Amino acid sequence: MKITAIGVGGAGCRVVDALWRDDQSRDSSYLTATRALDTDTGSLDRLESVPKSVRVPFGGLETKGTGTDGDRVSGTAAVNEDTTALRRTIDDAITSAVEVVVVVASLGGGTGSGATPHLIRRLADAYDLPVYAVSILPAESENAAIETNAIDGLRSLREVATGQLLFDNEAWKPSGQSMAESRDRLNATVAERLGALFAAGEPNSPDTVPESVVDASEVINTLAGGQFSTIGHGSQQVREVESGLRSWVKSLFDSSAGREDVDTVESIKAVDTTVRRAALGKLTLECDLETVSRGLLIIAGPPNWLNRQAIADSRGWLSRETNAIQLRGGDVPRPDATHVSVTVLLSGVASDRISELTPDCDYSPWWTPPHIIGVVARLRPLIACGGSAPIVFPLGDCLSNLLCRDWHR
Repeated sequence: MKITAIGVGGAGCRVVDALWRDDQSRDSSYLTATRALDTDTGSLDRLESVPKSVRVPFGGLETKGTGTDGDRVSGTAAVNEDTTALRRTIDDAITSAVEVVVVVASLGGGTGSGATPHLIRRLADAYDLPVYAVSILPAESENAAIETNAIDGLRSLREVATGQLLFDNEAWKPSGQSMAESRDRLNATVAERLGALFAAGEPNSPDTVPESVVDASEVINTLAGGQFSTIGHGSQQVREVESGLRSWVKSLFDSSAGREDVDTVESIKAVDTTVRRAALGKLTLECDLETVSRGLLIIAGPPNWLNRQAIADSRGWLSRETNAIQLRGGDVPRPDATHVSVTVLLSGVASDRISELTPDCDYSPWWTPPHIIGVVARLRPLIACGGSAPIVFPLGDCLSNLLCRDWHR
């Protein structure tokens, strides 16, 4: 999957910086281009990995290059001030090879919360590509103004982004640590989860052919299942780690390298255990699995450890756990891998965390009881009249009960 990744604000740029490092560590690249956009020039200078040529300050007149100090209105003014310049730098990053645009931002910050929705709206208008927001939610220990930014950011992005992949700092911040102390680890975790998802469809070896290919369309169709999505990941070591020299020498003289005999029971256990660990372990956003509308299960590892029956059984188990109306799956054979790794993408999820931030919005899937009850309530006058009375309830509103996630907002 080929993506252009754009970081907005301090946290968003740091995640894209970590994503760059993740991409560089893989055999096949999924990043076609990156951009780091911020109102704080000092924060841009402190990035470690992305080239200086892709670090773009904006809103200089509004912020004097010192950031927005958490002011969402200032973030909006900054992006509006430099719309043309930002459009020009992003145009250069979106080539014909790009399949998806990903915009990463912390919704607690003034730049991330204020500028990102406006930037995504312009991207969606300009390009015939999905534009996803990776929305980082603040920890509850942060101040009330930051939480207000997150609430407003969620609402605004809902209107303009193709979908949102959420990461909840509250759930991931280690107990007893401040955000400053845990920031680097949290950013790396976001990048690792995103990298595992985006890299899944990239070729690893011409000698291995997956049973079921994971390409960009699988990810895009899964993310079409709802406004909010979450990612789970799990891994289990199944081979000893060999030194680089030893592995290289072995590959020269042993054509069966990566295709060793594997006990069937052990391979089934490895796949089954790792799938459950990914789905039932810590997700980027904790959610009720029964609210999932669509899912994608990606299983990677040494070819002989990817037991076909185990993969099929695990997919069936996840389908039952989630009640998803669509559950896609694919495998990624990696001859040099030492672990079986599983990435789970769950879309259309409902979450207590989202409900806390936006209690007057219902983002749950249309087939859940509150929505069905709403449809029945609107149909009742017609049903009571045996269908002979004029239709007095708004048909459009009735349909919106089925198709929208916040009909009673």
